[in-house]
Amino acid sequence: MSYNKRLGQNFIVNPFYIERLLLLSDVKPNDIVLEIGTGYGELTKRLCEKANTVISYEIDKKLFKESQKIIAKYRNLILINGDALKTNYTFDKVVSNLPYCISKRFVYWLTSKSFFSATVTLQKDFVEKLIAQPPSKNYKAISVIAQLAFKINVYDKIPPTAFYPIPKVSSYIVKFEPKNQHILNDDLIKNINFLFTFRGKKVRTVIKHLNKNNFTNLERNLNLNLDARVENLTPHECFSIAKILLK
Repeated sequence: MSYNKRLGQNFIVNPFYIERLLLLSDVKPNDIVLEIGTGYGELTKRLCEKANTVISYEIDKKLFKESQKIIAKYRNLILINGDALKTNYTFDKVVSNLPYCISKRFVYWLTSKSFFSATVTLQKDFVEKLIAQPPSKNYKAISVIAQLAFKINVYDKIPPTAFYPIPKVSSYIVKFEPKNQHILNDDLIKNINFLFTFRGKKVRTVIKHLNKNNFTNLERNLNLNLDARVENLTPHECFSIAKILLK
């Protein structure tokens, strides 16, 4: 079984966790499922047995050709050699053993999509950032963005030995469900990320830095403690600041 280290490929080889992904995703016979990273098709085969349609993307050309040979028999499968995060297909659910290297990009991409749920594997340190609360060191812009947009449920911890090649860290099965569909746009996400470049600074300092000439009006509109530090702000407080800054 060959793999491409540059693409962050770690294939699930323990069938128990493949079945857990399927169970937790709750794929129904009428569902259209998007899979990001076909790999050698072990999860893909099981998805095809449960869903109406499976749209599976594999970015690795060599692996795509291999997977074609293995799962070509499934008539409800659309197998594509390309980047799933550039897809034009609509889908109901995402079920994937995600490449580690696209975790953050995947969450940002998901905020702009209409879907019922996304059940994926993510590395432990990234999951800890997604669910972190202020003012922990893991509380980042991605924490705010994910918690504003989704209900996040963290399930099984997957040991490194469940994958090939064996990664250095554990993973989790994580399920995302839209909470505030399309509450965020690119400009708001950009502002939240920018806000966290001032981590450790007081909100008052950040606002003055960004809008020195309009500070009095902004201070009046912001219903929060301006002496609070950025890492102490709740996701909704970060959202309020991001919206004000847009205006």
